[in-house]
Amino acid sequence: MRGSLLLLSALLLLESTDGNGYDQLSQQDTNIIDKAIKEANERHGKTKHLDFDSIIAVNNDKRMLNVLLKPTTCVRTEPFVHRKECKIQNKSTPQVSCIDCRGVMTCFSLREQEKIKQTVSECLNLRSHIARDGTGILLAK
Repeated sequence: MRGSLLLLSALLLLESTDGNGYDQLSQQDTNIIDKAIKEANERHGKTKHLDFDSIIAVNNDKRMLNVLLKPTTCVRTEPFVHRKECKIQNKSTPQVSCIDCRGVMTCFSLREQEKIKQTVSECLNLRSHIARDGTGILLAK
């Protein structure tokens, strides 16, 4: 059931955007995507700039966002930010899935499906616990 809701949420978000939809996203989402672009280019970028293609998954309370980044027609140059002038090359590699789980960004090559699924699953199964002294910890459900 949770997986169906997650997929439905992502589909609704994708349908509400035009093109790759970057400009229609919230500031919170674009901040996360910019962080993903930076990390993906630093770790997985070769000669082409990796940029935002789509949101793969998001959970309702915005504690997890999974975005897909793909190579573009632009040369890889710093700073690593979203570049409107770059066109996505759908059949090129590497394609990268970046998962922001409660502010922690992890990026994997799209070929690493098991690692991606495990990271998403672990993120969705974490819950926050606030102690009386105000410190927060994450616990497994």
